[in-house]
Amino acid sequence: MNSEPMISAAKISGAMNLIDAFEAAPDPAAHLDAEGVVIDGNAAFRQVFRHAVGSPRPPWGRVQPPAFVGDMRRFDAPAPDGRVYEWSERRLPDGSRIAAARDVTERVQAATEADRAKTLLFATLTHELRTPLNGILGMAGLLGQSKLEPEARDHLRIVRQSGEHLLDLINEILDYSRLEAGKLALDSAPFEPEATAQSVAEMLSPKAREKGLEIAVAARPSAPACVTGDEGRFRQILFNLAGNAVKFTETGGVSIELFAANTPGGGLRLVVRDTGPGIPAEKQAQIFEEFTQADSSVSRLHGGAGLGLAIVRKLAHVMGGRVGLDSRPGRGAAFWVELPLAPAPSRRAPARLEGLRMALISPSEVLARALTAAIVGLGGDMVTLSGAEQAMKFDVVLVDHASALTPAQFAALIASGQGVVALVPQEERDAITMYRDAGVEHYVVKPVRRASLAERLLLAAGRGKADARAGAPTEDDRAQAPLSLAGLRVLLAEDNPINALLARTLLTRAGCVVDVASDGEEAIEAAARAPYDLIFLDLRMPRMDGAATARWVRSHPGPSAEAAIVALTAEAGEAAREAALKAGMDGFLTKPIDPTQLAAVAARFTQRARAANVARV
Repeated sequence: MNSEPMISAAKISGAMNLIDAFEAAPDPAAHLDAEGVVIDGNAAFRQVFRHAVGSPRPPWGRVQPPAFVGDMRRFDAPAPDGRVYEWSERRLPDGSRIAAARDVTERVQAATEADRAKTLLFATLTHELRTPLNGILGMAGLLGQSKLEPEARDHLRIVRQSGEHLLDLINEILDYSRLEAGKLALDSAPFEPEATAQSVAEMLSPKAREKGLEIAVAARPSAPACVTGDEGRFRQILFNLAGNAVKFTETGGVSIELFAANTPGGGLRLVVRDTGPGIPAEKQAQIFEEFTQADSSVSRLHGGAGLGLAIVRKLAHVMGGRVGLDSRPGRGAAFWVELPLAPAPSRRAPARLEGLRMALISPSEVLARALTAAIVGLGGDMVTLSGAEQAMKFDVVLVDHASALTPAQFAALIASGQGVVALVPQEERDAITMYRDAGVEHYVVKPVRRASLAERLLLAAGRGKADARAGAPTEDDRAQAPLSLAGLRVLLAEDNPINALLARTLLTRAGCVVDVASDGEEAIEAAARAPYDLIFLDLRMPRMDGAATARWVRSHPGPSAEAAIVALTAEAGEAAREAALKAGMDGFLTKPIDPTQLAAVAARFTQRARAANVARV
C-alpha cells in the first residue's frame, strides 16, 4: 500500500540529484530545443555563454555544426571571450538536445603551434634543398652557354631536366603542406585577370618554346576586365594548370582563355586548353585527387608527385569556386575553373579595330585561334593563310616568326601596300633587328598582349596616332629592341657564394659593372657610398634580410635611394612576392637564375633610371 509513494519519492530525489549535478557541473552544459535555442543552462554555462540565454541563436554563434551521426555530434567553436570549446551534443527522444562544452583552448593552441612549427620546418628544409639545387641548375645554364660537344650537351640537358623535375617536386610539396595546414589567408583587391594570365604565359613561354609549343592568351569580350579577389591565388591556379599543360603536351600548344562565368552570381571562368594526349573518361573523376595522374607512366616520363591539380582544386574551393575538365583521348584537354569574383572598375579598354581586315600567316592553330578571338572581339576580321602568296587585299598581314618567310616574300608583302606586322617570340628579340633590316616597321612580341596587338595593327593600317610610330615607346616593354647593359652599375647582395658567382658572371658578361655584398648590412654600406642603377637583393640573408635592406635603402637619402631594386629568392610563392613589393622593391626574380630573364629584368628596370657613370665613383 505504501510502496508507490516511496518509489515516487525516490524518483523525485533522483531527479533532484540530477538537477543539482547538472547545475554544479564544472563544464558548461545546456538544454536546447529542437531549433538549437537555449531552454536552460547550468551555472558554468551562464557564466561563459550568458549572451545565449534567451537568444534565438544557438550558443556557438555562426559556426555551422556537422550533421548528427545517429543522435550525436561533436565540433569546436569559439566563445565570446576568445577561448575555444569542444561541443558534445545529444539529441533526445522528444527532439530537444543536451549539449556540453569543454574548454580545449590549450589543445587548439598547441595544435596551432605544432602546425606553425611544421610549416616553418617545411619552409626551412625546402629552402635548404633549393639553394644547392639552384646552384646546380644555374651553373648548368652557364655551362650551356659554352661550346660543347653534342654528347656533352645532351648530358647537360639531362642534368637540367632532372634538376628542374626535383625543383618542381619540392615546390609542389611545400604548397600542398601550406594548404593542408590551413595557412591560407585570402586577399581582396582589384586586379585584371587578362594581365595576370598574360604574365603566366610569359613566364611559361621559355619552357614552351624549348618544346616547340605555342602558348597564347585569349580574353573573350564577355570576360570581366577587372575583378576583386586574391590575384596571387588566381595566378597560382593559372600557373599550375598552364604549367601542367606545357609539361604534358608534346606538339601544338596551350591556350589560356577567359570568359564570364555562366552562373547566377556571375564571376570569371578560366579555361586552359592543350593539344596533349587527352584523358580517358574513367580517369577524369580522380584527376584532381592527391598523388594522382591519369597515366602512371606519365610520372616516370615527366616527373612530379601528382599534387599540382590537387592544389588547384583546394585553392578554387577556398575561393568559393569549382573546377572540372573536358577531354577525350587524342583530342587534348580543357581544364576549367569558375570563381565568384565580383567585377571592379577597369582601366581603358584596348583600341577598337572596326572595319579592319587582317590575315595571319602561321603554322600554329593555337596562335590562330587566340588572335582570331582577340581581333574579332575588338571588332576586326581575320583569316588564316597558309602562305605569303595568298596575302592580298588585306589591311594588315601578321607574319608569325615560325612561318620563316624569306626576305623576298617580305619585300613582296611590303610592296603590295599592305601593312605588315611581325610576331616575334620573346626569347628571340634579336630577330627584331632582322625584321627592321627587311623593311618591316611593326612587330609584336609573343605571347601576344592584346592591347599591344591592337595598337600595332592600327599603326600598320595607317590609323594610329602620329606620335605612336614604330620607333616610339609601346606599352609592351618586351617589344623594345635588346638594350646594351654596358656600363650599368649593379649591386648584388647574395650570401650563397655559388649563386653570387653565377649572377655576377651573367651580369658581367652582359657588360655590367658589378659589386657583390654577402649580406644586407654590407649592401646598405655599399648603397650609401656609391650610386647604383640596379640592386639585386636575396630575400634570405644573414644579419639583415633582403626586405629589411630594401626598406633601409628606400627610407635613407643617398646616392642609390632611387635605384631599381629586384628581389632574388628561391621561393616562388606569393608570400615572398608580396613581401618584396611591400618592402619597396620593383621586381621579383626566382632562382635558379635564368640568363635571359636576368638580362631582361636588368634592362626593364633600368630604362627609367639614370645611368650611373662609372667614372664618378
